[in-house]
Amino acid sequence: MVAVATEAVGGAANVAIVRADALAVDLFALGPLPTRIVANLPYQITSPLLHRFLSDARRPPLVVVLVQEEVARRMAATGQDRERSFLSVFTQAFAEPRVVRRVPPGAFRPAPKVSSAVVALRVRGVPAFAPLDQTAFLRFVSDVFRHRRKQLRAALGHEAGVERERATRALAEAGIAPERRPEELDLVEWVRLASVLGVGSVRG
Repeated sequence: MVAVATEAVGGAANVAIVRADALAVDLFALGPLPTRIVANLPYQITSPLLHRFLSDARRPPLVVVLVQEEVARRMAATGQDRERSFLSVFTQAFAEPRVVRRVPPGAFRPAPKVSSAVVALRVRGVPAFAPLDQTAFLRFVSDVFRHRRKQLRAALGHEAGVERERATRALAEAGIAPERRPEELDLVEWVRLASVLGVGSVRG
């Protein structure tokens, strides 16, 4: 692909071709800060690459990626969708995802065994969880989602370490029924629950 790209656009003054490991190189230090990222992501490393694109404060206002269709659905899933996962909350905390189009296996050579989809991510000016600490908020959501099928008052007591009585009080204060499950919460509810529990509070 490097040879093909070099042959096609290597002589252009406004093109720089970099051969590197996308998981190792600092993508935002290769040149001027990008105004957008357009990428065909290797499916086996989609999540870590999305994390690098979105969790960095230098993220551009627009990210357009080609991913496995199942992953695209999870990125855009709402609290009414059973496909909602940590990836849904993570993506939507930083951007507003929109599935632009489905791409059939026949569009590739050789054809994969799965369908793909193009997802456009309009990046938020400020992450939805602000002013909560980014690392603490994302760790909290990830920990609770490890028990996505459990009721929230129970799911909060595992990796998240919230004892049952405190969890019940916090859910009541956040206006969230304790019988609901992690996959049922929308982004606003996740932020509200984290705030009530003091997760990543700016007060430390």
